[in-house]
Amino acid sequence: MPHQQNAAEHVHPVWLWDVFVFLLLAVASTWPLASQIDAAIPTGRERVATVPLFNLWTVWWNADRAAEGFANYWNAPIFAPAENAFALSETQPTTAVVAPVVWTSESRALAYNLYLLTMLVANGWAGSVLVRGLTNNRFVGICGGAALLLLPFVHWQLGVLQLAQLSGILLTLHFLIRFLTDYRMNDALLAGVATGLCYLSCNYYGYQLCLTLLFALPVLLAKRCNVRRLATGGAIAVVVASAIILPIALPQLSTSSRHSWDRRSETVSRLSAVQDDYLRTLWRGPLSCSTNSKARFPLSPGLACSTLAIVGAVAGLRRKDTRRVTLFLLLFLVVAAQLSLGPRWVFLGQRPFEYLAEWLPGLSAMRSPHRFAVLVQVSCILLASLSFAPVNSEEAVDDRCAAGKALAASLAASLSAKWGRAIQWGLVALYCGVLAESWPEQPGLYALPAYDQQRPWIEWLRTETQPDDIVANLPFSSGRSVSDYQDTTVSMLWSTYHKRRLANGYSGFFPKEFVRLKADVQNFPDDKSVVELRMAGVRWCVVDVDKLPSPNVGMLPDQSLLSLQFETGDGKTRIYKIEPPAEFDWKFD
Repeated sequence: MPHQQNAAEHVHPVWLWDVFVFLLLAVASTWPLASQIDAAIPTGRERVATVPLFNLWTVWWNADRAAEGFANYWNAPIFAPAENAFALSETQPTTAVVAPVVWTSESRALAYNLYLLTMLVANGWAGSVLVRGLTNNRFVGICGGAALLLLPFVHWQLGVLQLAQLSGILLTLHFLIRFLTDYRMNDALLAGVATGLCYLSCNYYGYQLCLTLLFALPVLLAKRCNVRRLATGGAIAVVVASAIILPIALPQLSTSSRHSWDRRSETVSRLSAVQDDYLRTLWRGPLSCSTNSKARFPLSPGLACSTLAIVGAVAGLRRKDTRRVTLFLLLFLVVAAQLSLGPRWVFLGQRPFEYLAEWLPGLSAMRSPHRFAVLVQVSCILLASLSFAPVNSEEAVDDRCAAGKALAASLAASLSAKWGRAIQWGLVALYCGVLAESWPEQPGLYALPAYDQQRPWIEWLRTETQPDDIVANLPFSSGRSVSDYQDTTVSMLWSTYHKRRLANGYSGFFPKEFVRLKADVQNFPDDKSVVELRMAGVRWCVVDVDKLPSPNVGMLPDQSLLSLQFETGDGKTRIYKIEPPAEFDWKFD
């Protein structure tokens, strides 16, 4: 009993030490983010800050709804008066964990960055748990966790907040492998929870994980098993995961079906990987210098990681106790790699991805199949870690070779004594190479515009308008690219302070009503633009004079349907009220 108490006393300090190591690694790998933690957000390799700003708004909306018990969660104040606007994009309800930061500090950037760093730490911790389970070695687990925290795909996409969250994937794999080894029901339950949390934190990853597991799991099931316990555990995992996922997925699917969205085939093909992408990495090492003209995305985990993954795969297949897990990881890798090719995946003259998109709900709406590459890189790290799995001496010799068992054991011992140390140091050197190749460059940072400079018009809008009024920030974006919507996402940031519904907005999908309105107001403030805005329910126009073409600025005083209500001291921001024309009075009141 005293021994158990002493062991329990040491569990938490060890666990906390691991987390501390990963926290230091997260801060160092994203530096100088921590030095500007409440003033800037990382853009990663994004050319513009549109997506990071949109995710910043998402963090605020989740915090705002958490304060109200998530009432009216789907009716986000964008694209008004469209309903269920929040179902058009990644909701990321897991960001509600930093809601207290938003409530107490009013700093959106601080909450955003703390969440990002927390997710990177969680990646390292969950990775160490998974790798330690595969290798039965705590030190290798920490190294594996560090490699997963530094995963090249994550830091390449650091500007897309939801793509930084691997812990759900890693914990799902951990508990699934444990369940299919011992058939313990608590592991099945935890696998379901981890799968659900994976989807909540990143819809893309949750969907990709489930689809890849669908094809790779049969390898783990191909053995004698307790069918009853397998069926019971599987049912528990599915029910628990469904209970977590469906409250989010069903409104998204319902909204999508009403608008009949399908991604353009040329867009999906353009954002799919090609085989040569796996021969190029973004950071360091020989593959970072790849000049292959066919490569478009840097999807390789690096030469050192690829080499060590091959070594680990061979070692894992040779050992009876790791053979099934190794086969599973290899199949998981291959399936993810093929799915990342999207419509470019050709098998026997057919395109399997297109067939799957016809039958599987949601796949036709996937815009970026190349993101399956994150599962490829995760698989490579896990296979590389198997290089350090302990060899079971009793299984090192095949029982069918009884006549040569003694000789084989003697030779193995001799080779182990002579080469074992050198091989281990070689593997350690390769793992150091993995960490060196994975170490990212400094992320791009977007300094948030100063709130104090915008305070006058924001305060006026908040105090002089009604809570349910609809506001349009003008001019509307005229293009369709991500860069065209950066000003819109800045307006969304200001809306988190004045808290009025916006007629415009940004998300993964756009409602058809907004697309039509956007086309109708490109010549604002002509009569058609103003009338269409009024008919859409807009009462107030916040006009950025610097962004409006000069001839259009000159039209503002002559527009009888607009009455100037407020103007900032520098004259750059004006707030107009739309007066209803007499012939449309009956439609507006």
